[in-house]
Amino acid sequence: MTSAVDGPRPVRSDDLPALRDLAARAFRADGAQPFNDHSWSQLTEGQATVALVHADETALAAAAVVTGDEFELVVAPDARRQGLGTRLWQAAVDAGGRLIWAHGGLAAAHALAAASGAISIRELLLMQLPHHALRELADSGEPARALPDGLTLRMLRPGRDDRAWLDLNARAFAAHPEQGRITADDLAALQHESWYSPDDVLLLWQGDELVGFNWTKIAPGPDDSPEGEIYAIAVSPDHSGRGLGRVLMEHGLRHLAERVAEVSLYVEADNMPALALYRRLGFEERSRDIHWQVR
Repeated sequence: MTSAVDGPRPVRSDDLPALRDLAARAFRADGAQPFNDHSWSQLTEGQATVALVHADETALAAAAVVTGDEFELVVAPDARRQGLGTRLWQAAVDAGGRLIWAHGGLAAAHALAAASGAISIRELLLMQLPHHALRELADSGEPARALPDGLTLRMLRPGRDDRAWLDLNARAFAAHPEQGRITADDLAALQHESWYSPDDVLLLWQGDELVGFNWTKIAPGPDDSPEGEIYAIAVSPDHSGRGLGRVLMEHGLRHLAERVAEVSLYVEADNMPALALYRRLGFEERSRDIHWQVR
């Protein structure tokens, strides 16, 4: 394929349908989403730069998305091994990209990063609760773990609870390079995603104080069947050590078990306390996302 790279240039609203179609094709082939939710929110808000390779007037053969100094890229399954990944990598670097996420632990992405001289600086584990473990939880007949005295659990009320969620998210993830930087605009963009439902965001309150949350998510998997995810879970630093993380996890899993067969989550590979909890609950590693730094 000799098509020219269009960009890097600011994203336009008419780019989004083709980008979503390209991402869907790659997801079905690879079992991993090529762009994370931060990239989609930046694309939706018109804050990203894109480099595109067109297969024809309506479809994309490959694309790179640059947000600040971060970038992600994907090549359509039927357009691989033609050098498009290398060309898009260079286009993204020329646009200021210095850090790239490679999702799903794909061998081709690893080879491209290594050939470009990048170094691995961070790993995210994708963990999955096997179907049998989720069914055992759902069918056990045992009641959900009781909430500690003085605490109540309810679903998010759009427009009324957003500020409390943003404040707690910022404090709980203060050291996290992506989650802790979510703004009101980012949250609004996420709330417009097709998979979003306020009924899937569980909030734990002590009076008027939000002390924890479990944002669950249901979205189509590679075969279009619904898959559940513990999208973001946190406990206020002021209430750590009370076992609230496990309480939120169990309530979230029961909430998802009503509608999905599998549940996954992402966790930093070096977050040992969280890994220990998830493994006790039955989660197993499925794949790894690698964060590469361009040298």
